[in-house]
Amino acid sequence: MRIGFDIRSFLKEETGVGIYLKNLLSYLSMMDWENEYYLFSTSLKDRFPLKKVPEFKKMKFREFYFPVKAVDFAWNKLRWPEIDCFFRTNLDLTHSHTPLVLPTKGKKVVTVHDLYFMDYPDRVDQQAGRYFTNQIRSSLKRAEGIITVSKSTKRQLLEKFPVEEKKIKVIYHGLDPAFQTPVSPKYKEKITQRFSLPQRFLLFVGSTEPRKNLTKLLQSFPLVRREYPNMHLVLAGPQGKDYELIQKRIRKDHLYPWIHITGYVSQTELKALYRLASVFVFPSFCEGFGFPLIEAMASGVPLAVSNKSVMPEIVKNAGLYFNPHDPEEMAGKVMSLLDDNRLRQRLIKEGFQRASHFDWKKAASETLSLYQSLIKEKR
Repeated sequence: MRIGFDIRSFLKEETGVGIYLKNLLSYLSMMDWENEYYLFSTSLKDRFPLKKVPEFKKMKFREFYFPVKAVDFAWNKLRWPEIDCFFRTNLDLTHSHTPLVLPTKGKKVVTVHDLYFMDYPDRVDQQAGRYFTNQIRSSLKRAEGIITVSKSTKRQLLEKFPVEEKKIKVIYHGLDPAFQTPVSPKYKEKITQRFSLPQRFLLFVGSTEPRKNLTKLLQSFPLVRREYPNMHLVLAGPQGKDYELIQKRIRKDHLYPWIHITGYVSQTELKALYRLASVFVFPSFCEGFGFPLIEAMASGVPLAVSNKSVMPEIVKNAGLYFNPHDPEEMAGKVMSLLDDNRLRQRLIKEGFQRASHFDWKKAASETLSLYQSLIKEKR
């Protein structure tokens, strides 16, 4: 079986979708020695680091100098050229890590991570949202296989699109085993100094996007500081559309001495931040899965999380929940975790157990089984 992928999503900084594809391919390369993998990348100025290319036993990796936007336009709008052309062979199946199929002569699989742009249309460009919705509707119709990364996303998909349920398979993401390994006291001290961290702080991990709801988190933080005046807040992750809005909120409320914005952090830095944090806070309105949730649970930090979207499905009994629209309730749950050590320890224990359910080897195996079942149908 010849299987094609567009691997541009983990060319540089790796966030949700890129982490998903990188780990999926990495584990497929360890378990699948029979099938051939065809990996595509393109960029005008950036070259794909060869050390990041998964080491499949049977593989062809092709990299081009085409503009990224030009390729996206050609594939998503014109449905041309077929990815098969770049490898000069007919692929049996291609897997897109987005809801938009890759043009190909073979079977098509897509992964749908979330439908945020439909759940919160007021937080995205309306014209772009309508265009993307139409594109996804067409793509889902053409795809033979659809992967969702949670039951929550599957339910939404069935509610919003005329999709055959038998085409959908729920496959959870896995936990990177690195988050289950210890961090040395020396490295923790190094990270503490690098980011000028205090002894106690709340931690959020993610980009500064509207759906992450950081404005409400910033409204709740002064309520926590009334009871815990030495408490700080660390926001770790790449800049997004809400970055300037968040900066204005911090200036308006005179919060600069207690807020630490790290920007994008490496995995090793993130491991240390989780282990140094007093509480992990995740106020997001909408997630498809939420990697930081399982990373925090595996790292032994108690969680206070939004009660919306996929959060209860992923965290279950390992966290305290709040209404993300209510800063007072958010602050109250955070303070419960700071006040009650018995509660903290119970949730930390529950978190370790819950995080152990998410396994990349299992995810890759289930994905490969889907490929095989689709190819059997073809024959």
